[in-house]
Amino acid sequence: MKKAGLYIRVSTLEQAQEGYSIGAQKERLIAFCKAHDWTIADIYVDGGYTGSNLNRPSMQKLISEIGKMDIVLVYKLDRLSRSQKDTLYLIEEVFLPNNVDFVSMSESFDTGTPFGRAMLGILSVFAQLEREQIKERTKMGRIARAKQGLYHGGGRIPIGYDYKDGKLAVNEYEAVQIKKYLNGT
Repeated sequence: MKKAGLYIRVSTLEQAQEGYSIGAQKERLIAFCKAHDWTIADIYVDGGYTGSNLNRPSMQKLISEIGKMDIVLVYKLDRLSRSQKDTLYLIEEVFLPNNVDFVSMSESFDTGTPFGRAMLGILSVFAQLEREQIKERTKMGRIARAKQGLYHGGGRIPIGYDYKDGKLAVNEYEAVQIKKYLNGT
């Protein structure tokens, strides 16, 4: 019986826009393993991490524990990585040398054949392109909101302001405190 390492990743933006929640991915991957009569070696989850690099705690754990499994299973290729370079590194330098197959539940390809590896390369290019387009659209949206005087969010509301109706409004009490602090009184 083959042992599968399930890898699940979601960035906050993707979860909100595309419905790739951790729970949904996990449920589908477990069902896929049952249907193929695979046991689950471990489940590796990186919630809230970008796919643009491999600096993710569970990804690093998966790499270090690659000998525990026969298969790395993901819901979709871009869950593994949104970088063509990193995808090819994982497949060619980590998985294949350790006799670990890579399976994407949503896309059918076999990394054991030259054609399958070529398809993987092509799909990873599109995953990277999608990441770059998301980044560009997000930046354009933030610039447009700033030009309209709207707060674009991202972390805590600045001290001295309240967030109301999509805009920052001066909090008079906090503003007085800040002015006192700046004046040294």
